[in-house]
Amino acid sequence: SGSGSSSSTAATEKGASYTITDTRAVTWVNSIGTTWVQVIVEITNDGTKDLYLGSGKIDLEDETGKLIKSISLVSEYPEVLAPGEKGYMYEETTLDNPVEGAIKVLPREDVREAKVECVRLETSEIEITDDKYMGIKVRGRVQNTTDAEQELVEIVALLFDADGKLIAKTNTFVSDDLKPGDKVGFEMSGFSLPNSVTASAVSSYIVYAYPNQFQF
Repeated sequence: SGSGSSSSTAATEKGASYTITDTRAVTWVNSIGTTWVQVIVEITNDGTKDLYLGSGKIDLEDETGKLIKSISLVSEYPEVLAPGEKGYMYEETTLDNPVEGAIKVLPREDVREAKVECVRLETSEIEITDDKYMGIKVRGRVQNTTDAEQELVEIVALLFDADGKLIAKTNTFVSDDLKPGDKVGFEMSGFSLPNSVTASAVSSYIVYAYPNQFQF
């Protein structure tokens, strides 16, 4: 089951604003009878300044308005969102019981004007294949195209269907610090994805690579 779109706009500081352009919850039951939910909140930077996406919170309600799950420390990708870009809160988790009807997604996103620079490293040779055990596998290379060493580099693949809707996210961290010019391979898999999410369902993708930058 899924839920529809919602739209709400928030202005942070002058020139910094964003809109929640989509919210979705997709549920499925896995082979051992556990009910899973994939929760997606799309954040569009419609201002003129970079935004910083921290960790947010999401409550899920059933059709009667009853709280069925409260999820904290929900990661948001990418970390710094440039004007015009779309970022995502994304979570895969279990539910106590199967849910009848649509699930309402109530996000408490953490979006602020970015005080850190928007650093992006170059990715190439991206391959998306079906993983025997974990749904989807993404393989490729990342290169430090900046003139500074980059530490704790995170790589995030956002996978979209033919309608341009996000259907999966995979991410990983590069264990070594990357010196300028360094190029290394990476592999990452989807953790627990709806059965409909296969490599052939992916029509487009964006792969971000950036150093983890903390902003308080």
